[in-house]
Amino acid sequence: MARSAAEIEELSSVWDSLLAPELSLFQSYRWNHLAAQAFASREQPHFIFAESGCGAAIIPAVIDKQSRTIRFAGERLFDYRDYLAQGDQAALTGAWQQLPVLNLPLSVTSVCRPESEVWRRLPKTFFSRAPRLVNNATAAEQFEQQHSRAFSRFRRLERMGLRIAQYRGDSAIVRHIYELRARQSAEGELFHDPLRVDFMVAVCREEGSACEVFTLEHGSTLAAALVTFRDHGIRRFYTACYHRGWARYSPGASLLFEIARRSLAQELSCDLMTGEQAYKMRIARDAQDLFQVQATAQELQELVSRQTTLERAA
Repeated sequence: MARSAAEIEELSSVWDSLLAPELSLFQSYRWNHLAAQAFASREQPHFIFAESGCGAAIIPAVIDKQSRTIRFAGERLFDYRDYLAQGDQAALTGAWQQLPVLNLPLSVTSVCRPESEVWRRLPKTFFSRAPRLVNNATAAEQFEQQHSRAFSRFRRLERMGLRIAQYRGDSAIVRHIYELRARQSAEGELFHDPLRVDFMVAVCREEGSACEVFTLEHGSTLAAALVTFRDHGIRRFYTACYHRGWARYSPGASLLFEIARRSLAQELSCDLMTGEQAYKMRIARDAQDLFQVQATAQELQELVSRQTTLERAA
């Protein structure tokens, strides 16, 4: 059990060896360790590592201090949730056996592998979709032709003197972008919360060159910005924002279309992240279903008991 950020550090050497290609950066050691540090006042880490002769597993569980619910690390900032496991099922079962001991309900949002060994046995409801643009299904030239009006608007912005700039995640502009989002957010919205702003600045800095920040600038004015992450041949479009003074020209949408085109030209797929907003659906060609898993303490205990029985029978 790892119940603090310091104890989670002891898992660093084994963690990313369990990071299978079908998982995402939200399951990486970097993001989970930083989340444990940033949100310690809200989430009590209860990370579980189990190892057998032929397998290993990590469950990045936390106890939400307000709701007294078992969740996965990352507060509201991780778009995809999952456990890590390699090898035989004994380690995974052993790890899950530790959660019912807490006698708390489980609530995990959002799961993108509902058919995997554990999630398929727990109660699930549809949560949202994550729009995507897959590289091998669409060429950059074809994408531009299909959205000629959007690229006409982008060229108009260029004629008005706006230019795209690119920065690394450890650039000072990242904090500027998230503080801009905070100023534009109402009470209760995601980045109105300074803890979340601080976490994003920290994780972008940690990712360095894997965090690519694109901006649309007019002199010293930031008309629009897009924070992205490279992840296994995918460019994940994490945060977009725009200057309200430029809103009539749709600089945010124009930037998204252009970075999507550049991604395809670089043989990268685009993940537009959780939510089916209209501007995302204009870019995307398909979407991935995401689910919310919720189980009472009793249902969690029954899952573990069934799985243990099945393994013994095998």
